[in-house]
Amino acid sequence: MRFIMLHHTAVSYDKNPDQFAANNRYHENKWHVAGSLGFYLGYNYEIAKNGRVRQARTDGEVTLACSQKRMNDGRCVHICLDGNFDLEEPAPEQIYALRDLLLDLVRKYKLKAENIVFHNQYAKKTCPGKNIHLDFIRTLV
Repeated sequence: MRFIMLHHTAVSYDKNPDQFAANNRYHENKWHVAGSLGFYLGYNYEIAKNGRVRQARTDGEVTLACSQKRMNDGRCVHICLDGNFDLEEPAPEQIYALRDLLLDLVRKYKLKAENIVFHNQYAKKTCPGKNIHLDFIRTLV
């Protein structure tokens, strides 16, 4: 494992505070590619507004999250937070859960904070949104 990449769903968590099931259905209809854990979600992990973390694909498994520069080939763990962070702020519970998950992954794979990246560094998107700042996220570890 060489990187951890953050994403957002770009759907307000006020509309749906726990988007795992909806995103799994959306990815099933879009790509039809289930991971080894039986989910279609293209990310390794998703974090709901209340901080609930669910794993959809094993670490190191090919994802559907970021094909640019082959960042979906298994060398990157992809974490998606429920919410549209171009319009809203991540919930405190999400940040706490993200911190704990990042700490576990950084320790497990002996990564540095600089190995935490955003989707927008690889694709012409705002993902994970303008209200999440990479410098802040890296201070969590």
